[in-house]
Amino acid sequence: NSRRRLDQAGALGFFTRGVGAAGAPIRMANIETNSPLSNRSGNGALRGILVDILDAVISKQMGVPIQHTGYPWVRAQRLAKAGEVDGICTIATSARLEYAAASSEVVVAAPRRIFVRADNPMLEALQHVRDLAELKQLNPVVVSYIGNGCGTENLGGFNVVSGNDYESGLKMLIAKRGDVMIDNSLTMQFSLANTDGGDQVRMMPARLESSNFQLLISKASAQLELLPRFDKELALYKMTPAYADIFKKYGVKI
Repeated sequence: NSRRRLDQAGALGFFTRGVGAAGAPIRMANIETNSPLSNRSGNGALRGILVDILDAVISKQMGVPIQHTGYPWVRAQRLAKAGEVDGICTIATSARLEYAAASSEVVVAAPRRIFVRADNPMLEALQHVRDLAELKQLNPVVVSYIGNGCGTENLGGFNVVSGNDYESGLKMLIAKRGDVMIDNSLTMQFSLANTDGGDQVRMMPARLESSNFQLLISKASAQLELLPRFDKELALYKMTPAYADIFKKYGVKI
């Protein structure tokens, strides 16, 4: 009898969690300073390419409520790792995949590029760099920022200086506190066009590996089961003009 009661309680608990997950919103932790992908607008609301795409697919197509909250990037990742939010939308590094599962379909693919000030002595040599191995031979000071997981995985052996967040890293590059910054071209081009001194920075020709932003759902989240459906719905959405229209809204071409 006691065994039967335990089995019934377990089944009831599973059923209850399923109902809760079906009716509960997906809680997203977004980086709050990463225009045009996600950032706080003047009224404090989150806006950006990633926010709009997830709203279109999850809320409108799938009919699942979604909540976006902006945080400093390190905190956003910490919340996802602890299971205190359901997901983040970012690059699926090996460290992040320890605590989250990633969508197979890429939400946004942005080529990573090398950025350098026009007056940097390395400018001419950097214009001929084709990959990170060739960049390392020049031994530049690379500007990064705390929480840049992709940078952590790919910049081993480089001389790296880090800002507290993406915006401070960008300002370090402009202020000549490093030689180059490597980041996705969508964010960098938008940010440089809207930052004092950004017109002094040049984008180099080399296209490094793409920054593939995927939906990462915490393995502790009851919303984990939505990933397969999200993949199908996102693939369909990307074939419509509405997907490209979101990029145009923020002045970005894909």
